[in-house]
Amino acid sequence: MTVRVGVIGTGFARRVQLPGLRLVPEVRVTAVASGRRENAEATAREHGIPHVFTEGAELARSGEVDLVLVSSTPDTHARYAIAALEAGKHVLCEKPTALNAAEARQMLDCARRHPRQIAWIDHELRHEPNRRKVRELIAGDAIGAVRHLELVLKPYLRGDGRPQAYAAPWTWWFDAARGGGILGAVGSHYIDLVRYWTGSEPSQVAGGAATFVTERRDERGVAHRATAEEFASFTLRMTGGAVATILLTTVAHHGPGHFAQVTGSDGTLVLSGETKLEMIKPDGPLADVSAPDELWEKLTPNTMWARSFVRLVRDLVRVVAGAAPTVPPATFEDGWRIQRVMDAVRAGGTTPLD
Repeated sequence: MTVRVGVIGTGFARRVQLPGLRLVPEVRVTAVASGRRENAEATAREHGIPHVFTEGAELARSGEVDLVLVSSTPDTHARYAIAALEAGKHVLCEKPTALNAAEARQMLDCARRHPRQIAWIDHELRHEPNRRKVRELIAGDAIGAVRHLELVLKPYLRGDGRPQAYAAPWTWWFDAARGGGILGAVGSHYIDLVRYWTGSEPSQVAGGAATFVTERRDERGVAHRATAEEFASFTLRMTGGAVATILLTTVAHHGPGHFAQVTGSDGTLVLSGETKLEMIKPDGPLADVSAPDELWEKLTPNTMWARSFVRLVRDLVRVVAGAAPTVPPATFEDGWRIQRVMDAVRAGGTTPLD
């Protein structure tokens, strides 16, 4: 069986996802779309893709694709995902799901009207070996009842010694109207991991977000007002009793990169960076329990995002063929629930979730 994939977007898809799809033999990329046709044509030449589209909805309706990978900017996700589902296609949509919970709900409603089609969100960290092992250790009662979780992103510095946010030129990533910002880019993954690990939902959200560099220049030197958040800090009270705190920043001058700590009644799990998992018990030393990664250095870029994306697509292909997934997927319902949390953080204050 071969699954024909159409890709909408030539940014993250071109750098990470298309190289990863080469490691999934059941997949053949047959079409690519971009609002800038020259980008679509360049990507098609680079990856040997036969069909090029300027409009994502046209690709979604094409008879040349079975699965639509929506990897465009978040402000287009709802339109393209709904068009693909209504055209009878499976959909894998990048995160954040949409611009807000209302759009995410429209996507979920459409998915429910088309139950035969796959409608997943690309929360690939569910497939990262150490983060998957955290879930297994919690489920196996290795640390007892989960009491609190801490997830932090303080990125490493660039070579010029300044945080990435200060050095970066204006792009859609700094435009809230197009879905930019650290909350959607990474915070959505962290919210998903808390739900994935604990098996429970947030009942209350408290926190907020901030933008510090409010004007940026594009590559031509033209100034733009930056509106997307560069910082977010919030607390989730989960229905299962645990409390999670999440801190995200792109403007710190030093940090550990990705870090997470899960504390239970009988022990603590510590995730450092992309490759290390440790566990400590009250009566023992800190033990390395890291899981091996069979895809290490098998693709470029060699990041947990790229490697985990390959595993997610392999699972998706199994489901298309009628088998059960090896990892519980993030569906459009998960995407809607995560979007509600992000909306609450951006609104600030304390928000109960029913």
